[in-house]
Amino acid sequence: MKTTYLFLLLFLSACTQKPTPPAPYGPTPSEGQLSWHQMEYFSLICYGLNTYTEEEWAYGDVDTQRFNPSDLDTDQWAKVAHDAGMKGLILVAKHHDGFCLWPSQYTDYSVKSTPWKNGEGDVLGDLAASCKKYGLKLGVYLSPWDRNHPDYGRPEYVDYYYKQLEELMTNYGEIFEFWIDGANGGTGYYGGANEHRNIDRKSYYGYDEIFSIVKRHQPNAVIFSDVGPGTRWVGNEAGIGSETNWNRITTNGKFPGESSPEYTKKLGTGDPDGTAWIPAEVNTTLLWPKAWYFHTGHQQRSLSNLMDLYYTSIGRGSPLNLGLAIAPTGKIRDIDAQALLNFKKQVDREFADNLVLGANIQASDYRNKQAAFAPDKCLDEDSDTYWATTDSVQQATLEIDFQKPVTFNRLLLQECIALGQRIHEFALEVEENGEYRQIVNGTTVGYKRIVRFDAVKTSKARITLKTEAPCLTLSNLGFYNAPRLVADPIAHQDIHGKLHFNQEKGISVFYALKEGTPTANFTKYSEPVDLSLGGKVYSYAKDEESGFQTDMLINQFGIARDAWKISTTNLQVLKEAQKAIDNNPQTFFIGDASNELIIDLNQKLKLNGFSYLPRQDGEKEGIIYEYAFFLSSDGKNWEPAKAEGTFSNIENNPIRQIITFDSAETARFIKLVAKSDVRQSGQASFAEIEIFVKQ
Repeated sequence: MKTTYLFLLLFLSACTQKPTPPAPYGPTPSEGQLSWHQMEYFSLICYGLNTYTEEEWAYGDVDTQRFNPSDLDTDQWAKVAHDAGMKGLILVAKHHDGFCLWPSQYTDYSVKSTPWKNGEGDVLGDLAASCKKYGLKLGVYLSPWDRNHPDYGRPEYVDYYYKQLEELMTNYGEIFEFWIDGANGGTGYYGGANEHRNIDRKSYYGYDEIFSIVKRHQPNAVIFSDVGPGTRWVGNEAGIGSETNWNRITTNGKFPGESSPEYTKKLGTGDPDGTAWIPAEVNTTLLWPKAWYFHTGHQQRSLSNLMDLYYTSIGRGSPLNLGLAIAPTGKIRDIDAQALLNFKKQVDREFADNLVLGANIQASDYRNKQAAFAPDKCLDEDSDTYWATTDSVQQATLEIDFQKPVTFNRLLLQECIALGQRIHEFALEVEENGEYRQIVNGTTVGYKRIVRFDAVKTSKARITLKTEAPCLTLSNLGFYNAPRLVADPIAHQDIHGKLHFNQEKGISVFYALKEGTPTANFTKYSEPVDLSLGGKVYSYAKDEESGFQTDMLINQFGIARDAWKISTTNLQVLKEAQKAIDNNPQTFFIGDASNELIIDLNQKLKLNGFSYLPRQDGEKEGIIYEYAFFLSSDGKNWEPAKAEGTFSNIENNPIRQIITFDSAETARFIKLVAKSDVRQSGQASFAEIEIFVKQ
């Protein structure tokens, strides 16, 4: 009897034992960071004087009278964002031009000096109220670089910046994210008047004081820069996060804008041995070619491209910050809003039905056999509950029995990151004929990892997870069968000027060469099309089985380049420079900036623009920043520069730059001169040059 009584006591004690959760592993997110992770999707709102001059980085000399929107409506911004599934909006309250979207008491270069609302308006204040109305969080961007302020470069400006930051942090309610970057005119390489100031950014701006002001007034705000301290830049503006994505990194005292090759390589991947929780944020723009501010002729990204962004950002454990350019009217364009809504609908379609719900799940281990950490805790779609292994169990498997054959093509995994990031390897296997076959493997999981693969059909699956931490955790698991997404038509032009489209079985491509052609009158593509004089191409793809069709895409192509000649007597330069006109964006010519690129078009044409594509190998040396473009009829006598200026933000976004002339002009020879490059290397790179003619 005594033995039985003792056994019952021990049994009851075990049943009522308080679950012991895993100890935190490594750095962990703050309360603000954890909330930020859970937002997943938000937007940087870009609007201001740049909208009306169509510049990315203006000089701060634009008359404030140009800011007079006819229909500025922050409620529309917030409603579109809410309906599109976003959780927050970050307003660029002041960009590098110094113009303020709130009535700062410290400068007249703001909305209070504009005709809009007779100088009584406050865009940031309106947006704060709109965000509250639609359940969104509010963030702000305040550029430390100011090309307008007369004291920039002196201590007086820094005091001015701190005071403006105090205004933003105290007058507009709770701020979820504060954006800052390291851009400035300190070295002079950004060009422009009043830019040549020898500024040491770290000592000049006083970043520690900037961060202190933010945290003093907004303790839960996440601070963004390439080094954090709240979230780091992912290292590109293409919307692509790294497949290996550690939320940890070690900055070693670096400040925003400071870089080293070793650190830059880790922006995307993070560091498994990092000492601070500074997760990556993926940012890019809805407009394409990529532009943060409104530009005439830029179109919104296609649905399939947006879905790619989803999987390379949120699907790799980083929030997606999708920049929205407000149109000159003061609203988000209808076509942009529709693209966002279509994006939301497609995401909902792909994740409508989690096939694992209702399945049986078994684990090779769970923490001390306590129900609080049983494997079914990763099936309840609750991020606060999780499956965990016993300490010292660093590899474990989950076996899922769907109890019937199911088809899926997506796998979703989520760790309990409140306790740190642990998983460094995972694999998915499916049962076929009584044996398991691996179909997916990867590295990190973190907040969320979603993997796409070809559809498989099975009744059983097995997931293997590995860690170097004392134990594993998994808060959510999902299997989904995403419906087919019809890919956008991919148009390309060969060197002879023939237009081609990639074709997929069961998908038809329709195109038009004239703006305004009704889609019902588009031509079904069947063979290459003559486009030797270039021009714009309008196209969409259609699934013949379901009838689903993509949004219409617009591509712009230059004239055929097969008859072009490089004009030089230097045989070595001649051989290498051919790469600038070979119709292959992966090859490039790089030489001293003094090597002007002169091209004989082999015929006189009425030219109205050109495009420049810098090197595409990931290196920066030779990417042209300041340029001048000349025309000639004989290759000897050159007219004054037909176009000159800067390729704004090209270092971070090295895509094709299209420059349109104010008026068309007849010429046979062209000359592109690199006046400076983004790294001041004294070199110039040319991957592709294109010429556009008046149609």
